[in-house]
Amino acid sequence: MLTRRTAPLKRFSSWFPPFLYHALRLGRHVTLLAILLSGPVLAQRLEPRSVPLDPAQAEREARALVADMLSQQPTQTNTGLLKIRDAKGRQTEWPMRFEIWSDTNSSISTYEATDPQTHQKLKLTVRHFRGRPNEYTLAESGTTGKKLIGNETMIPFAGSDFWVADLGLEFLHFPQQRLQSKEMRRSRFCDVLESVNPHPIEGAYSKVVCWVEKERPHGIVHADAYDTKGKVIKRFDPKEFEKVEGEYQLQEMEIRNLQTGSRTTIEFDLEPPTQGSR
Repeated sequence: MLTRRTAPLKRFSSWFPPFLYHALRLGRHVTLLAILLSGPVLAQRLEPRSVPLDPAQAEREARALVADMLSQQPTQTNTGLLKIRDAKGRQTEWPMRFEIWSDTNSSISTYEATDPQTHQKLKLTVRHFRGRPNEYTLAESGTTGKKLIGNETMIPFAGSDFWVADLGLEFLHFPQQRLQSKEMRRSRFCDVLESVNPHPIEGAYSKVVCWVEKERPHGIVHADAYDTKGKVIKRFDPKEFEKVEGEYQLQEMEIRNLQTGSRTTIEFDLEPPTQGSR
């Protein structure tokens, strides 16, 4: 039975495959999004005080945090709805299927969206390796797919505000990682992680700043992505939670493009997810 969450959430996961892993299941393993893919719907209070770090410590702790986030290898299958509202207010809904599994050396995340008009499928496969860049393949129905690397991943997935790079949590692979501070956000104790793209092109992210819950599995409570002029392009927030079989699960996550006014949400199906499908 589904019941709307009314009490403060005690535990949550992060951003989506890996995004999904860091976002979908609460209190246990689920992936990057995730990245661009997450976090809870909690009090909006933001603690003004933060704990500054010296530069050497900030870099050490950032690299340890990122390594821990990337080391998690879940197995998960789920479905949902990609809801797009473009800059002119027009709305489109794409059915989606998400799958995550792991092998000895990597974890694989797939995102499959179905065009509501043509019924053609668009499939993104992200392979996450330890100590190596992600491998991205974007394919339409009946094609072998196109390989994407680096700034090439900063393109919309299915015309949404979720870029390919968001779904692969590509910012965690930027070479420059540091903690800006430690502070409260939405009543969670967070590490504020800054990830810098050393060679951004026009229209790509120059950096991503995200509030990551200190406690494992390091849920992403909020994230801001910046353009090459230092202005925020996108904001990511988890939104709604519901209770399924005694466990809180993420029902909805949102990413907004502040420069175009467009917005995309993903609504998850909250049937008990299939575990161990691989």
